Amino acid sequence: MPLDMPVYLETRRKFLANRAAFPVGELSKYAGQWVAWSPDGSRVAASAAHPELLDGLLRACDEEPADCVVEGIPGADALLGEADGSAA
Repeated sequence: MPLDMPVYLETRRKFLANRAAFPVGELSKYAGQWVAWSPDGSRVAASAAHPELLDGLLRACDEEPADCVVEGIPGADALLGEADGSAA
């Protein structure tokens, strides 16, 4: 099935807007976890300690894994810095 670019772009626009508006306090509950975002980015559809566990959790919730965006949420001990691991 060919990609319908206008539909894809509109879905992506909605996802990015919703993901950016997601409350930081709510997202902090998932620190150190992997999350699968709903296709529109308005909610976390599933979370797990390892990304390979998300497909099964999503299917159990009647979500299509291919339609969800997976993202790692840094834990409290994460350091942001240079590629060599040094902090800025």
